[in-house]
Amino acid sequence: MRKLLLLLFFTSILFVAKGQNRGIISGKLIDSLNKVPVEMATVAVINVKDSTSAALISYTLSDKNGAFALHNLPAALPLKVLITFVGYKPVRKLMTLTKGENVNLGTIELSSKLLQEISITGERLPIVVKADTIEFNAEAFKTRPNAVVEDLLKKLPGIEVANDGTITVNGKKVSKIMIDGREFFANDPKIASKNLDAALIAKVQVYDDREDDPDHLIEDSKVDKIINLKFKKALKKSIFGKVYGGAGTQGRYESGGLFNMFRDTLQVSIIGVGNNLSKTGFSRQELYSAGGFDRGGGDNVLNSGTFGGQSYSGIQSVATGGFNINNDYGKKLKLNLVYFLSHTQNTYNSEAKQRQFLNDTTLTSLSSSSRSNYTTKHNIGTTIKWKPDASTEIKYNPTITINNSGSNSSSSSFNSSNFLQSISTNSGDSHSNNGGTQFQQSFSFYKSLKKKRESITITHSLKINPDEADNYSTNKLVSYTSALPTTTLNRYSNTSTKGTDANLSASYRYPLSKKLIADVSISGNYNRQHGNLLTYDFNPAINQYNVYLDSLSYNLVRAQWTESVHPGITYNITKKITLVAGLSTQWQQIDNQFNKNIPDLNQNYLFILPNLRLSLGDMTLSYDANISQPSINDLQPIKYVYSPVSSYTGNPDLKPTKRNNFSANYYSYKPESQVNTSVYSNFTLEENSVYRRRTISSVGASTSSPVNRNGQYNGSLGFNIGKKFKKINDITIGVSTNIFSYVYHNFFQLNQDEGFQNNYSISASGRLSVNWKDIIEFEPAYSINRNITTYTGVNYNNVAYTSHSVDTHFMSHLPGKIDIEGSYNYTYNPLASAGFQKSINLVSMSLAHQLLKKDRGEIKLSCYDIFNQNVSAYQYAGANSITDVQSQIIKRYFLLTLLFKFNKAITK
Repeated sequence: MRKLLLLLFFTSILFVAKGQNRGIISGKLIDSLNKVPVEMATVAVINVKDSTSAALISYTLSDKNGAFALHNLPAALPLKVLITFVGYKPVRKLMTLTKGENVNLGTIELSSKLLQEISITGERLPIVVKADTIEFNAEAFKTRPNAVVEDLLKKLPGIEVANDGTITVNGKKVSKIMIDGREFFANDPKIASKNLDAALIAKVQVYDDREDDPDHLIEDSKVDKIINLKFKKALKKSIFGKVYGGAGTQGRYESGGLFNMFRDTLQVSIIGVGNNLSKTGFSRQELYSAGGFDRGGGDNVLNSGTFGGQSYSGIQSVATGGFNINNDYGKKLKLNLVYFLSHTQNTYNSEAKQRQFLNDTTLTSLSSSSRSNYTTKHNIGTTIKWKPDASTEIKYNPTITINNSGSNSSSSSFNSSNFLQSISTNSGDSHSNNGGTQFQQSFSFYKSLKKKRESITITHSLKINPDEADNYSTNKLVSYTSALPTTTLNRYSNTSTKGTDANLSASYRYPLSKKLIADVSISGNYNRQHGNLLTYDFNPAINQYNVYLDSLSYNLVRAQWTESVHPGITYNITKKITLVAGLSTQWQQIDNQFNKNIPDLNQNYLFILPNLRLSLGDMTLSYDANISQPSINDLQPIKYVYSPVSSYTGNPDLKPTKRNNFSANYYSYKPESQVNTSVYSNFTLEENSVYRRRTISSVGASTSSPVNRNGQYNGSLGFNIGKKFKKINDITIGVSTNIFSYVYHNFFQLNQDEGFQNNYSISASGRLSVNWKDIIEFEPAYSINRNITTYTGVNYNNVAYTSHSVDTHFMSHLPGKIDIEGSYNYTYNPLASAGFQKSINLVSMSLAHQLLKKDRGEIKLSCYDIFNQNVSAYQYAGANSITDVQSQIIKRYFLLTLLFKFNKAITK
């Protein structure tokens, strides 16, 4: 590691030295009439002798003062400086720099362009700013043959693509990628970025995600970005896609395909995948890197969990597919239809060790468990957008989800203490089946009225989700002490739930002056939850489950009405300083029905909740409050005895919890230097928090009950800075650093001990990305994390440890159409108990060769986890206990994969 750092250090010195021999061009842009600075104008430097897409040497955007500077420009080469901005005539200047020359162009006046003037054709503008949209010309950014959209995005200024495919623009997350303004597969951006060829794209547009916020009520720092890919005109009618299949050792396999048909206003896409590599969808290297890495535990699902399942460990098999249809009916009506079918099977085995400290007694539990489960899910949804005129937009989105699942599990544990070598053993098996159907819909109506910034908005949502589950379980407790009885339980339970949630709201905004806007919103919400649990013991005399256990059954109904009135104001003090204030008045009426001859509990509340937000340019300060009601399960005034070692008692005197949320955020992006900086902090103080009061006996029998208490809080503070350097000697470098910390202050009561538990964590990470001519890509990263758990009010031992992680990814595109890809991940946890793995070295590599005409085919040999060390392990501390968990995960395998791409353009 030290040699690697030294190499990076001396390489950086070499780059700096080389950069000193290159030139700089700077200047300032103003409007020729009013002499004010022109911000966000594009300044590009182009190689005059080069007519290819490689002619673009460097580019930047002017800052708020109109200033710009381009560094590391080549000497002794004819250059053209091209300055453009929408509504102004372009400015062109020709020059040749000498070594180390610094040319200041002074103040450049931009003249307005008349409407009848036509832009000069044949001149490629790399970046154009149109109102709130930044548009990149894809042809101005060269990509390697056979590249996908992700490769193109990596070359655009301000856009970063992480190893896992997450896309950010100037430090802000990209929420969706649109195709010619239409939704693409439930707005999962990775499906488009990893599967569409870059050669299809003419323009890349970037703008704020304000689709559900037309009045700009959300602060800028919390607004995501949207990327819209505009296809080349000749490809508006085309059929394209890819298919792949692979087989390997340990019985591993994968297969999949993506088919797209575009016909003017009609877009049809079909997708499918099947594998036993713990991959759950097309979101992480699927298709593009078939046979690649990062498959130890699939953890990506397509929005709302409709595309497979979520598995942080275990081995998962998946078969899933679906289609996406977009169609425009004229210019006013748009329709999107999405359907997914997924079937996943997961096998999970784990081992755990828990140490519970009770004064002079230490309880130790060694446990193991195995589980297999399956989930089959159908999801169909549609989005209808209608704009009858320029000031009105109506949106309707219904969705139906049908879910069936089942599981089989077994577990065993051995319990002891420092005083008793053997307390008990516990073994159990369970089998369950679950099925349910959910319908939900959302509706919105927005209309901007005659007066500027005057508008009305109406929204509605509805969710209905009935569900039913059957569970069979057996449990045998063998006790080696008189304090616990030996028992055998054989039970069946049937749980049925029915939930309904409906909301209707309306808001009106009216400008009182140029700086002051008043608004008022009213809403009504109805929520009804019905849960019915029937529990039976097994009767061996008749071999049936017919011994009804009333003490472990319930029939609970909660109906809650909430009415809200929220007046507010928006005061634009200056162009960059805005104050938003509001006061929400909530009335809540709750009817809790416990049945079982227990009186109903009727509750009525009135809450007044303020909110405040102050925007100071790049910084935002905010405060708001919200209320959460305790669950009806916690309010039951009865005791449930699940087994001799576990019981629970409800508390009907619980009060609602109020959370006071404070935040301060700073965000800045400097286009001229391509540096983005963000500082974010949050603090939440709770009133009447609900926590579990627990007792644990010396032989491990536990009881718990919920109670209210004040004083719980949590907070976080983070800092991130990233920079993409201009190209130096055909090398592009990007760096980013992130520091994050949090504190969690929570109370607890264990036996007679009462106090506070404090969790502290601080982590720091750094990432470097290096790209040389798209031939070699290298991206090392390192992170360190310090975790501390302390206790106040009790004499408990503190727990502290430091974990490390190294992550490196590289790719090399060699002559002969050969690609080599590799990744290395190292993690170290010094606090792992004996018998648990402290460190993991995960190394994977692949070798691929492009085949067929236009590289339409690919054969790839990959090896995952070369050293066969992969394992899922974690540790957590709390309530004066430490728990280690280690679980099964996919280990070493070899895989041979064939991939074929197809693309047929219909230009007639």
